[in-house]
Amino acid sequence: MRIAIISPGPFSVPPVKGSSVEHDIDEVSKMFGPHHEVTIYTRTCKTYPRSSEEEGRRIVRFPYKGPGPYLKKILFDLKKRRPDVIMVENRPNFVPALRKKFPRTPIYVNMHSHVYAAKWFISPEKMRKICRMADGFLTNSEYLRRHFIRKHQMSPEKVHAVHLGVDVGPYQQAKLEVPARQLRQKLGLKPEHRVIFYAGRLIPAKGVHVLLQAFREVSQQDPQARLVIVGGTGYGSNRLSPYVRRLHEMAKPLGDKVRFVKFIPSKEMPLYYQIGDVVATPSVWQEPFCRVNLEAMAASKPVITTPRGGISEVVAHAETGFVIPPAEWKEKLPEIWEVLWGVPHLRQRLGKQALQRAKQFSWYATAQGYLQVFEKGVEERAKSPSPLKKAS
Repeated sequence: MRIAIISPGPFSVPPVKGSSVEHDIDEVSKMFGPHHEVTIYTRTCKTYPRSSEEEGRRIVRFPYKGPGPYLKKILFDLKKRRPDVIMVENRPNFVPALRKKFPRTPIYVNMHSHVYAAKWFISPEKMRKICRMADGFLTNSEYLRRHFIRKHQMSPEKVHAVHLGVDVGPYQQAKLEVPARQLRQKLGLKPEHRVIFYAGRLIPAKGVHVLLQAFREVSQQDPQARLVIVGGTGYGSNRLSPYVRRLHEMAKPLGDKVRFVKFIPSKEMPLYYQIGDVVATPSVWQEPFCRVNLEAMAASKPVITTPRGGISEVVAHAETGFVIPPAEWKEKLPEIWEVLWGVPHLRQRLGKQALQRAKQFSWYATAQGYLQVFEKGVEERAKSPSPLKKAS
């Protein structure tokens, strides 16, 4: 099967600045196997050549000067390659131009969140039209699948939930490396310190303020408690936004008990997860999936998180960590912290169970889920006597 994957465009594949969608494209596309011809369309950047062949994939790069010019170049190249199926990543508004050029080719939209289908980005009327034009949608969680069915009046048969994956190897290997211990020392952390670790963007939706409020209570009962916050305002950005300034103000009374670490590229994160004893993801918005939880579990770390969006599809309460509503963190986190350090072997047991759970989310499984959808779409198109009717 000839598979064409169209990345959104603002970031490169493989990612240089840690962008999550591009990371997912890079990982899953390696797993389609030698029986499939994979072409990835992405932007040019200084790190990579204009186009390349690597790990069984052809990566074609075009300058990104906005979505229109970017898509136009992709359409021209696609005509030459004649793909059997096209997967558009996170940009449903690319579908009309693709459908016009490829009336009989199966087109799928892989939505990593609901953001780029929201009315601020695309009108509800146009979105419904696109839903009819596309052969189907892929989502990274059952939660997001239900959202698209309900919000955009889609047929349940056209929306397919396929969880993302993780490669546990680098996270387990990092546990054995001397640099992990050196990194803790570099941050001024002592062996006796008990560390809560946060990784992600520093934006209100991620709830870092909720974590700081709750940690203040934890630090009062445990002098050895420390909080390490890794991330920036965006992918590769360490801009001091008003929210980041607010976080620093909140942390100031806690002194050296809170440490901020700026943006770290994704390839270095397996090492950074070793800093923490527990990983916290205090999201207050409806997380479609929250890959940080899966990465933490791959590092054998118990997770403290919230029941927002698709998170509960990954984290099992009291088995791989703890799931607490954001409004209850200030009260519940000190209680959980006391249990984590008071019950013998609890953290180790949760960590082992977290790792076993993470192993169930492989990139190979993600790729197989996509291929099942694609193969069915190609088969149905072959049976169809005429192109998909255009929505009017």
